Amino acid sequence: MSKDPSQEQLLGKLHRRQEKHRVRAEKLAEEEARLVRRRAKLSALEESIAKLEARLAAPRKRHLGEGASSDGPLRPALLLFNPSCGRNSENNALRLSLVVASLRAHGIEAEVGLKTSGRAARKLARDAVEAKCPLVIVAGGDGTLQDVASQLVGSSTVMGILPTGTMNNIARSLGIPLEIEDACALIGMGMTRQLDVGSISGEDRLQVRYFLDCAGVGLLAVAALTGQSFEKKRWNPFARGVRQLLQAQPQTMRVEIDDLVLDPTTHLVTVSNAPLMGNNLLAAPDAKMDDGLLDVSVYDGMGAPALSRHFLVAASGGTDDVVKYQAARIRITTVEPVPTNSDMALPGPRTVIEFSVVPKALTVIVGNGMALTTPVQGAPAAPAYAKAPPPLTELPRAENE
Repeated sequence: MSKDPSQEQLLGKLHRRQEKHRVRAEKLAEEEARLVRRRAKLSALEESIAKLEARLAAPRKRHLGEGASSDGPLRPALLLFNPSCGRNSENNALRLSLVVASLRAHGIEAEVGLKTSGRAARKLARDAVEAKCPLVIVAGGDGTLQDVASQLVGSSTVMGILPTGTMNNIARSLGIPLEIEDACALIGMGMTRQLDVGSISGEDRLQVRYFLDCAGVGLLAVAALTGQSFEKKRWNPFARGVRQLLQAQPQTMRVEIDDLVLDPTTHLVTVSNAPLMGNNLLAAPDAKMDDGLLDVSVYDGMGAPALSRHFLVAASGGTDDVVKYQAARIRITTVEPVPTNSDMALPGPRTVIEFSVVPKALTVIVGNGMALTTPVQGAPAAPAYAKAPPPLTELPRAENE
């Protein structure tokens, strides 16, 4: 029969563990201090890169990006251009020529590929990876970015972003300037981070889709598709979506978040890789696109009025008390099939939906964005809620002209 430890033995164990804790805490403090110093050195280096890029771009701007010996060596890239993107998609030939000229002014020689459909964009991106193209630049919105990103996952091809869409949630989250000239300057700087992507599949896992920003189960899927129909003036799907929203009823779901199991009664569950979704809603304020985790919001017991209040607060950049979780894997099981949505949507309602994170899956040129653990300090300013600028009509001249 074993004896209980004596007070002296317990005290000795306590002292040993206290000493072990002290040593580990000191080591952690040293590592954190070292990390702070390394980040400071990285920031200083990135700021110097930004200044050098601006000096190189200045003489090129004097002749509006036209080829000249003063251009020096240019980096090759594929420019995937969506001609139907954004609210101002008129005069695409002018828009495209100005984008190409601005890229050239910042040291990029762009071969142009047009997005005529999602399938065409994915094929162009896939071909670029197979050809070992070093840089693919996407001039489009969130949907076009996710079409292209789905083909770059796990490759060495870098993705650059020129935000010409309507919402530009991914660009805003990553600190990409909405002004095309500044976005081209950022691409010229070439400062990258490795980003996570989310994956979504059914129980059979035969059909996997990737997403960069947010996916959802339930009412969000209907709301997202209804909003897209409104933006694109597709009135029949819009009217059908409004009817579904008005008739929607919450249901009980089994939500497995890594080792945690919940059984909420809810209209929706959102799984976020990025902070923003929809109409620039701050759905997941703490979400980082490089932390190896997805952020999960379970709107348990919230009826339509409470959900409306929540998203009104999110639309103004505020937060509320909805409980959020972080996980690498999420599995949602329902009795009745529910719609599932991301910009790369799975077809048809499902009863089992699985989400998981693919860490460091994508190399992207980024700025000083809120979705980054280590933002690029030398990047051009790009507030997440900046007003979209008017379309580019001419390439800016060098400052000394």
